[in-house]
Amino acid sequence: MKYDIEALLSKLNKVDKELKEIDEEDNRKKYGTFLDSKEEIVQLYLLFMFFGVQGDIIQQFPVLTEYGPD
Repeated sequence: MKYDIEALLSKLNKVDKELKEIDEEDNRKKYGTFLDSKEEIVQLYLLFMFFGVQGDIIQQFPVLTEYGPD
């Protein structure tokens, strides 16, 4: 029997490439992307900026007192 080594290697490389793409897609679904985490960081930054700028207004809110279970 005669086998075409180049054709077999080409198929193996194609399968290997597809497996890597599947793994990368699974990782994206599981962990998200860099841009997803970047968006969360920006949201947190804006939240802290808001509390920093509006800190004096937040301190003027009434203090809620908790009562014991009597």
